[in-house]
Formats: sequence, structure tokens, C-alpha cells
Amino acid sequence: DFPIIDALSNYEFYEKGLVKNPIPASNHIEPFLENKVPNLWTYYCCSQYKEVANRFFNMPSARNRILGIQLYKFDIVGFLQWGYNFWYSQYSRYPIDPFKVTDAGYAFPSGDAFIVYPGEDGRPLESLRLKVFYEAIQDLRALRLLEELIGREAVMEMLEEDVDEPITFKRYPTDAEWLLNKREQINRKIAELI
Repeated sequence: DFPIIDALSNYEFYEKGLVKNPIPASNHIEPFLENKVPNLWTYYCCSQYKEVANRFFNMPSARNRILGIQLYKFDIVGFLQWGYNFWYSQYSRYPIDPFKVTDAGYAFPSGDAFIVYPGEDGRPLESLRLKVFYEAIQDLRALRLLEELIGREAVMEMLEEDVDEPITFKRYPTDAEWLLNKREQINRKIAELI
């Protein structure tokens, strides 16, 4: 009775019925969206380095934070990310010090394998990347709250009123100021209505 999910990059596996609950990579999500796959999740990891959101060390925080808006717009119900505290080399052959080695021993882009650092007494130390991801999830929650107050159509209109092209997983505002201003606009609208 457990749901079986699988990370995918190829829509045909779902189309043929081989995977009941697909989780397409964010850079391969379009066919799943076009075909209105229900209860859709998405993920990113080491291969999603071009165009789409991710949280690698070499990426600006805005590319991490935009995910909340994308999850809202496309009504994505879940997000899968494997690298929480993988402080090992590829294949777990030896442990690494994540304060000194950020790429799992040259295996992955820096920042892919972990989002927390080992802290005292086994408590994780949050990375800046985790804090930005938290803000993305808070953006998603704020958008859902606003939707309850003014409806989805009005929220979508507000989200995209000042962008040159519709937001997708590959095309989105990359300016941190746009994200901060958009969240302030959302907050003001919620405050007006509550």
C-alpha cells in the first residue's frame, strides 16, 4: 500500500505506465506539465545546472529562491532533493569534511551533496543555501494564502504583471530585487485583506 515514486527525465516511461508517480527533473518537466500529469512533483540535483533553479555554490541565491514561485505557478505538490547531509565521496567510499570539500571528492557540483554542515552534538548547521530555500518555501506558502483570499487567477496576474515573458522552469526573473519586491507586494496584499 506504499506509493511508489520514481525520478524521471523521460515522459515516455510514464506514458507507457512503467511509473505510476513520476518525479520529473525540473529541466525535463515540460512534457509532464503539457500532459497534465496529476499530483506532480519535481526535483533537481547535479544534472540541473543549465537554466533551471538549483542551489549550487556558484549560483546566485535568486536562482535558488525562484523555486517557490515556480512550484506555485505549476501547482507542483512535492519537491525531491537528495543532498541534505551527504558528507562522503561518491559511492560513500570515504568521509569528507564538508567545510573543506564541497563536491563529494570531485563527484558533484559544489553544494549538491549537502545543505547542512555537521554541528556540535550532532545538530546540523544551516547553510545560507538552506536559508534561501526556506525563503522559497515561505514564498510558496504566502502565495497559497493569498490565493485563498483573492483566487488563483488574481495571484497569477500579480505574479507575472511585470515580467517580459511567462515564468517557466527555464525562464524566470533572475534579479534578486525582483524576488524581494514581489514578496513585499504579496505581503502587503495579504495584510490588506486580513
